[in-house]
Amino acid sequence: MKKYILIFFITSLIFGCKKEPVQISKITSKQIEINNNYSSDSTIIEFVQPFKNKLQSEINAVLCYNPRTLTREEGGLESSLGNTYADICFDKSDSVFFSKTKKTIDFALFNYGGIRTIIPKGNITVKNIFELMPFENTLVVAELSGEQTQALFNYLEKRKEAHPISHLNLEMKDDKLNKILINNMPFDPTKNYYVLTHDYLQHGGDSMDFFKNPLSLFNVQIKVRDAIIDYLKSIDTLKTNLDKRFIKID
Repeated sequence: MKKYILIFFITSLIFGCKKEPVQISKITSKQIEINNNYSSDSTIIEFVQPFKNKLQSEINAVLCYNPRTLTREEGGLESSLGNTYADICFDKSDSVFFSKTKKTIDFALFNYGGIRTIIPKGNITVKNIFELMPFENTLVVAELSGEQTQALFNYLEKRKEAHPISHLNLEMKDDKLNKILINNMPFDPTKNYYVLTHDYLQHGGDSMDFFKNPLSLFNVQIKVRDAIIDYLKSIDTLKTNLDKRFIKID
């Protein structure tokens, strides 16, 4: 303690006596390696332990049961994991969107790369969903013109990946989309569409530039991860399937 008081006194004396502006002429630093040479501090461990126990309890909490391992590569242009992810977000967001705007979401699109890992067979925990969706992405609804929506479908046609989609039925032949249904209705390039996605993609992430300048934008104010966790809490067993919402035909 005396050492710091002395430093403060000397510093105050030096700066207090000088009338002209004082400038820093040199800054030095020293890297201190934290390794096994340092013993643990029992006081700190005892202080942190209750918070650690609470966090571990919350992160390992079981949400529901999963009958089989789910991956994003399961079905070519679609996956059970992607379908479930998109449907959960659509259902959670559509009710909020309608309550605020009296309008409904037309369809949902997320990115293939946003699914970061599998969901293993067995009990699904909160930790599993944090590993699946480690980002803080928030759900948003972008109103797109027919031209912007066409650019969206051009993107899917070019990428040929199992992007999570909901309320869409797409058919590809000879590397071209030859059928596009939105809520079982043919795509109309003269209409505007309300498309659910998340804020990272809406800002053009994963080259989804068609989202960047929407006609209007509604923030659902629900994180993707929270939407999935809330849904899984409400069920006993997760049921997923491939329903041919995006297929390739010969």
